Amino acid sequence: MSTTVNRRAECPDERPGGAAAEVWQYGILGALEVRHGGRPAAVERPRHRAVLTWLLLHADRLVTTEQLVDAVWGENPVATARGRVHAAVSELRKTLRTGGSKPLVSRNGGYCLLTEGATVDVVRFRQGVDGARRLACDGDPAGAATALREGLGLWRGTALAGLEAPFAGATRAQLEEERFAAQELLADLELSLGRHQELVPELGAVLDRYPTREGIAERLVLALYRSGRQTDALAVVRRVRRRLGDEYGLDPGRSLGELESAVLRGDPALLGAPRTGIRETAAIPAGPSERQPVGPSPGAGPSRAPEPSPAPDPPAAPGPSPHSVAPQFRPAQLPPAVSDFAGRCAELGELQDQLRQAGEPGLRVCAVTGPGGIGKTALTLHAAHRSAGLFPDGQLHADLRGGDRVPAPPTEVLAGFLRALGVSAGAVPAAAEDRAALYRSVLAHRRLLVVLDDARDVAQIRPLLPGSGRCAVVVTSRSKLAGLVGAHRVDLERLDDTEAHALFAGALGPRRAAAEPEATAEVLAACAGLPLALRIVAARLTVRRHWTVAAMSARLGDHGRTLDELHIDDLAVRTCFETSYRRLAAPGGRRRAPDPARAFRLLGIAPASVISRPAAAALLDLSPRQADEVLEHLVDSCLLESPAPGHYRLHGLLRLFAAERAAAEESEAARRAAVERVTDWYLSSLVEADALHFPGRPSVAAPAVPLTAYREDRRVTDGGAGLRAAG
Repeated sequence: MSTTVNRRAECPDERPGGAAAEVWQYGILGALEVRHGGRPAAVERPRHRAVLTWLLLHADRLVTTEQLVDAVWGENPVATARGRVHAAVSELRKTLRTGGSKPLVSRNGGYCLLTEGATVDVVRFRQGVDGARRLACDGDPAGAATALREGLGLWRGTALAGLEAPFAGATRAQLEEERFAAQELLADLELSLGRHQELVPELGAVLDRYPTREGIAERLVLALYRSGRQTDALAVVRRVRRRLGDEYGLDPGRSLGELESAVLRGDPALLGAPRTGIRETAAIPAGPSERQPVGPSPGAGPSRAPEPSPAPDPPAAPGPSPHSVAPQFRPAQLPPAVSDFAGRCAELGELQDQLRQAGEPGLRVCAVTGPGGIGKTALTLHAAHRSAGLFPDGQLHADLRGGDRVPAPPTEVLAGFLRALGVSAGAVPAAAEDRAALYRSVLAHRRLLVVLDDARDVAQIRPLLPGSGRCAVVVTSRSKLAGLVGAHRVDLERLDDTEAHALFAGALGPRRAAAEPEATAEVLAACAGLPLALRIVAARLTVRRHWTVAAMSARLGDHGRTLDELHIDDLAVRTCFETSYRRLAAPGGRRRAPDPARAFRLLGIAPASVISRPAAAALLDLSPRQADEVLEHLVDSCLLESPAPGHYRLHGLLRLFAAERAAAEESEAARRAAVERVTDWYLSSLVEADALHFPGRPSVAAPAVPLTAYREDRRVTDGGAGLRAAG
């Protein structure tokens, strides 16, 4: 379940309160806490607390009434649920109206809790963790540890304590996982700073709370050993082994077992190298479980990189040598692949064939492109995991956040890759060119797979390409990446009926899908072969076991709410489309070029889903050259398909979204004029076609919009009033 709370893509353009409004403080890292100007604001009723917590978890985003009903009542809402939600929101508004501020607003059938100028503890916690990772990357582990302690200090107990709602359990578990990961990172930093004795009681308390967490146990063992308490260190391993055996019938993992052996031997490598300053380590900020030794290293705990031997002072330029890299560390950064992957047999085989050819002359680069929700990441990760054995030196992965307003800078990605490859944080060059050069040098003699997910453009990708032909790169993007010369392209389109059925039945359950074949076919048609939509529908039916597929089909059949239905937790087809839509800009960045966002909107209200270039020129009121330019730009942005030269098509769900944006952003007069232009163009086409086939027959009416109007570099201004008047 998503708990992202600092996004504004869907919130109204309003601001809470005025200059004199005091600061609101919200807390969910413990029991729900609301304060205004330091004074508590009472939110006592359980339902009101559940609604406010859900709004906080989705702060600055539009939350529909139905989403709140699902959050508060789950699968079995009461008949009056919508009314009770409205009543709860009304009461919350009164509570949050203190001091003249109005942070809870209504828009488009939903609600949005605005937090600009307010503080939300979970946001501050996450910002602290992100800041700590950046400081660690920049070689400041002491500053990183301070930032982490400040963030962890915001916790007042168990997240969402005392809240009873269907979403509470999963959200609480996710937040606790984030807290645990921060504690592991803090332990790594403190160990790197030599604060072993101070760390022992803290890690002991965490292990008491998470008694089967082997990562914490490893860190506690190391802290105890470095504090001269070898017996206590071994006792921790025995306690974890006993607990795992009693509760799960399992033995500890290899990592903890090898660390125990190293402690028994009194291996001096566990004490670390003497420090003259900041410890150089490749293990920051990743935890031990994220590092995989190629082979066992006698005496060295597998969760840590052995300290590199002291090197002579480096020359002033060009930067650190790749020989200072710890070569025994093999990154394995691929996220998990979906377990029920289905379809895409041809594309999967094509991608795997390309990866098998890695090592031949020339770098192997594959570009997997397509619109949002089409399954690019799922296909790429499935192929990458199946081909991982071809790359003995590991896999690197980065989310380039191409859909965000600020994508991941290549310099930051390079820094993360270099640390994962064993370059110490202090040895990562500051200059972008030096980082890229060192990255290529480190990979020069390695056979490694690099996965770059959600790239914005080619400029973001180029610095991240290895120089070695022994490596392979797979890039996913919502752009065609036409400038990525030499890449093998896998362009994903909608699933065919067989593949869509396989995906839906696999996610929902074959028996349930087979029990209602007609309704299943209707759902597949409504989802139009979009994998994200199919997975969302299957997920909703899975958590609503008493719903029939036919009931879901009926909800999807109402085109006014289809996109509303394609939403569960943090997955939403509309949000996915919005990400691509927000990125649209004039081709080549020219200010006077046709607006592709406007073109996309108007295509959503065209009379047909497939449109020719001249008809599109009429719809958009552009010259043929301008129309061609903007239409091809939409094709390159994967928001429009071109099934044949000069013909274009909108995916069914994208067409609904485009029509939504047209209704929201175009005036009624502008929408009417666009439809009239293209309708008149079609009528003119029919009149001229009739004249060609039956040259002697009198014309009913002279074409008001001649076919040449949008074949020449000029515009039509009369809108075709004459032909409509002739009726």
